[in-house]
Amino acid sequence: MTFQGREAVQIENNNLRVTVLREGGHIAEILHKQSGVSPLWIPPWPSIEPSSYDAANHPEYGRNEESLLLSGIMGHNLCLDTFGPPSREEAAAGLSVHGEGSVARYEIDGGNDELIARVKLSSANLSFARRIKLDADGESVHVSETVENVGATDRPIAWTQHVTLGPPFLEGGVTQFAASATKSRTFEREGFDAGGLERGID
Repeated sequence: MTFQGREAVQIENNNLRVTVLREGGHIAEILHKQSGVSPLWIPPWPSIEPSSYDAANHPEYGRNEESLLLSGIMGHNLCLDTFGPPSREEAAAGLSVHGEGSVARYEIDGGNDELIARVKLSSANLSFARRIKLDADGESVHVSETVENVGATDRPIAWTQHVTLGPPFLEGGVTQFAASATKSRTFEREGFDAGGLERGID
Protein backbone atom coordinates (compact mmCIF):
# COMPACT_ATOMS: atom_id res chain seq x y z
CA MET A 1 0.00 0.00 0.00
CA THR A 2 1.03 3.63 -0.16
CA PHE A 3 1.05 6.35 2.50
CA GLN A 4 1.64 10.00 1.56
CA GLY A 5 2.78 8.73 -1.83
CA ARG A 6 5.31 6.32 -0.28
CA GLU A 7 5.52 2.53 -0.32
CA ALA A 8 4.40 1.36 3.12
CA VAL A 9 3.13 -1.48 5.30
CA GLN A 10 0.34 -1.16 7.88
CA ILE A 11 -0.92 -3.14 10.86
CA GLU A 12 -4.09 -2.24 12.71
CA ASN A 13 -6.79 -3.21 15.16
CA ASN A 14 -10.07 -1.55 16.14
CA ASN A 15 -8.29 1.31 17.92
CA LEU A 16 -4.88 1.87 16.32
CA ARG A 17 -3.15 1.82 12.95
CA VAL A 18 0.64 1.79 12.55
CA THR A 19 2.24 2.64 9.21
CA VAL A 20 5.91 1.93 8.38
CA LEU A 21 7.68 3.15 5.23
CA ARG A 22 9.70 0.56 3.32
CA GLU A 23 12.44 3.07 2.43
CA GLY A 24 13.99 4.60 5.52
CA GLY A 25 12.00 2.29 7.80
CA HIS A 26 10.26 5.31 9.31
CA ILE A 27 7.30 4.77 11.61
CA ALA A 28 5.22 7.30 9.74
CA GLU A 29 1.93 7.00 11.58
CA ILE A 30 0.45 5.73 14.84
CA LEU A 31 -3.17 6.65 14.30
CA HIS A 32 -5.66 6.67 17.15
CA LYS A 33 -8.77 5.84 15.14
CA GLN A 34 -11.37 7.30 17.48
CA SER A 35 -9.79 10.77 17.50
CA GLY A 36 -8.31 10.55 14.00
CA VAL A 37 -4.99 11.83 15.37
CA SER A 38 -1.46 10.52 14.90
CA PRO A 39 1.20 12.31 16.99
CA LEU A 40 3.88 11.77 14.33
CA TRP A 41 5.04 14.55 12.01
CA ILE A 42 4.32 14.51 8.28
CA PRO A 43 6.66 16.85 6.35
CA PRO A 44 5.00 19.84 4.68
CA TRP A 45 6.94 19.14 1.47
CA PRO A 46 6.39 16.24 -0.98
CA SER A 47 8.07 13.08 0.27
CA ILE A 48 9.89 10.75 -2.15
CA GLU A 49 11.64 7.42 -1.87
CA PRO A 50 15.30 8.03 -0.94
CA SER A 51 16.35 5.67 -3.73
CA SER A 52 14.84 8.09 -6.26
CA TYR A 53 16.62 11.16 -4.85
CA ASP A 54 19.08 12.87 -7.18
CA ALA A 55 20.78 16.12 -6.17
CA ALA A 56 20.58 17.60 -9.67
CA ASN A 57 16.87 16.82 -10.07
CA HIS A 58 15.69 17.51 -6.51
CA PRO A 59 17.06 20.90 -5.38
CA GLU A 60 14.01 21.43 -3.17
CA TYR A 61 15.59 19.22 -0.48
CA GLY A 62 18.74 21.34 -0.30
CA ARG A 63 22.25 20.73 -1.55
CA ASN A 64 24.12 19.22 1.39
CA GLU A 65 24.43 15.99 3.35
CA GLU A 66 20.94 16.47 4.86
CA SER A 67 19.22 16.41 1.46
CA LEU A 68 18.94 12.65 1.01
CA LEU A 69 17.40 12.24 4.46
CA LEU A 70 15.05 15.22 4.01
CA SER A 71 13.71 13.78 0.77
CA GLY A 72 12.13 10.86 2.62
CA ILE A 73 12.00 11.56 6.36
CA MET A 74 8.67 11.16 8.15
CA GLY A 75 7.55 10.60 11.75
CA HIS A 76 9.99 8.41 13.68
CA ASN A 77 13.52 8.24 12.26
CA LEU A 78 16.10 5.60 13.21
CA CYS A 79 19.61 7.09 13.42
CA LEU A 80 22.04 4.21 12.86
CA ASP A 81 25.02 4.07 12.95
CA THR A 82 25.66 7.78 13.41
CA PHE A 83 23.79 10.75 14.81
CA GLY A 84 24.24 14.15 13.22
CA PRO A 85 26.15 15.14 10.11
CA PRO A 86 28.84 12.98 8.54
CA SER A 87 32.41 14.22 8.31
CA ARG A 88 33.48 15.82 5.03
CA GLU A 89 35.16 12.55 4.07
CA GLU A 90 32.08 10.47 4.96
CA ALA A 91 29.84 12.83 2.99
CA ALA A 92 32.18 12.55 0.00
CA ALA A 93 31.78 8.75 0.28
CA GLY A 94 28.00 9.16 0.06
CA LEU A 95 26.96 8.96 3.72
CA SER A 96 23.99 11.03 4.82
CA VAL A 97 23.00 12.68 8.08
CA HIS A 98 22.13 10.10 10.79
CA GLY A 99 23.60 7.16 8.89
CA GLU A 100 22.25 4.51 6.55
CA GLY A 101 19.34 3.42 8.75
CA SER A 102 17.38 6.54 7.76
CA VAL A 103 17.50 5.94 4.01
CA ALA A 104 17.95 2.20 3.43
CA ARG A 105 15.26 -0.11 2.03
CA TYR A 106 13.74 -2.45 4.62
CA GLU A 107 12.28 -5.90 4.14
CA ILE A 108 9.01 -5.97 6.08
CA ASP A 109 7.01 -9.10 6.98
CA GLY A 110 4.02 -9.47 9.22
CA GLY A 111 0.37 -10.14 9.85
CA ASN A 112 -2.62 -8.29 11.24
CA ASP A 113 -1.18 -7.13 14.56
CA GLU A 114 2.59 -7.48 14.14
CA LEU A 115 5.34 -6.66 11.67
CA ILE A 116 9.09 -7.13 11.53
CA ALA A 117 11.27 -4.74 9.53
CA ARG A 118 14.81 -5.84 8.69
CA VAL A 119 17.76 -4.21 6.94
CA LYS A 120 21.47 -4.85 6.42
CA LEU A 121 23.54 -1.68 6.42
CA SER A 122 26.40 -2.32 4.02
CA SER A 123 28.69 0.60 4.93
CA ALA A 124 28.16 0.16 8.66
CA ASN A 125 28.33 -3.67 8.59
CA LEU A 126 25.28 -3.85 10.81
CA SER A 127 22.13 -5.96 10.67
CA PHE A 128 19.03 -4.34 12.18
CA ALA A 129 15.57 -5.70 13.01
CA ARG A 130 12.54 -3.91 14.48
CA ARG A 131 9.44 -5.75 15.75
CA ILE A 132 6.25 -3.70 16.12
CA LYS A 133 3.29 -5.36 17.82
CA LEU A 134 -0.16 -4.08 18.68
CA ASP A 135 -0.97 -5.18 22.23
CA ALA A 136 -3.89 -7.53 22.85
CA ASP A 137 -5.66 -4.77 24.81
CA GLY A 138 -5.90 -2.81 21.56
CA GLU A 139 -4.58 0.37 23.18
CA SER A 140 -0.79 0.18 22.97
CA VAL A 141 2.08 -0.44 20.57
CA HIS A 142 5.23 -2.35 21.57
CA VAL A 143 8.49 -1.79 19.68
CA SER A 144 11.63 -3.88 20.16
CA GLU A 145 14.87 -3.65 18.19
CA THR A 146 18.09 -5.57 17.75
CA VAL A 147 21.36 -4.60 16.11
CA GLU A 148 24.06 -7.11 15.19
CA ASN A 149 27.59 -6.21 14.15
CA VAL A 150 28.28 -8.43 11.13
CA GLY A 151 31.78 -7.00 10.66
CA ALA A 152 35.03 -8.49 11.89
CA THR A 153 35.94 -5.79 14.43
CA ASP A 154 34.40 -4.27 17.53
CA ARG A 155 33.64 -0.58 17.27
CA PRO A 156 31.40 2.08 18.82
CA ILE A 157 28.12 2.99 17.13
CA ALA A 158 25.38 5.55 17.63
CA TRP A 159 21.86 4.13 17.85
CA THR A 160 19.33 6.88 18.38
CA GLN A 161 15.54 7.10 18.21
CA HIS A 162 14.64 10.42 16.56
CA VAL A 163 10.92 10.98 17.05
CA THR A 164 9.36 14.05 15.45
CA LEU A 165 5.89 15.07 16.61
CA GLY A 166 3.59 17.33 14.62
CA PRO A 167 0.10 18.72 14.11
CA PRO A 168 -2.67 18.13 14.94
CA PHE A 169 -1.12 16.46 18.01
CA LEU A 170 0.90 19.66 18.51
CA GLU A 171 -0.77 23.02 18.09
CA GLY A 172 1.14 26.24 17.46
CA GLY A 173 0.70 28.79 20.27
CA VAL A 174 -0.95 26.19 22.52
CA THR A 175 1.36 23.20 23.02
CA GLN A 176 4.22 23.64 25.50
CA PHE A 177 7.23 21.45 26.27
CA ALA A 178 9.05 21.47 29.60
CA ALA A 179 12.51 19.97 30.10
CA SER A 180 14.67 19.63 33.20
CA ALA A 181 17.86 20.28 31.20
CA THR A 182 20.22 22.84 32.71
CA LYS A 183 22.77 23.04 29.86
CA SER A 184 22.68 22.97 26.08
CA ARG A 185 24.90 23.90 23.14
CA THR A 186 24.05 24.76 19.55
CA PHE A 187 25.65 22.88 16.63
CA GLU A 188 29.19 24.05 16.02
CA ARG A 189 29.74 23.51 12.31
CA GLU A 190 28.02 23.99 9.00
CA GLY A 191 26.31 21.07 7.31
CA PHE A 192 23.54 20.67 9.88
CA ASP A 193 20.59 23.03 10.30
CA ALA A 194 21.12 25.32 13.30
CA GLY A 195 17.49 26.49 13.11
CA GLY A 196 18.56 30.13 12.84
CA LEU A 197 20.64 29.91 16.04
CA GLU A 198 24.19 31.19 16.36
CA ARG A 199 26.62 28.27 16.23
CA GLY A 200 28.69 26.96 19.14
CA ILE A 201 26.87 28.83 21.90
CA ASP A 202 26.25 27.36 25.39
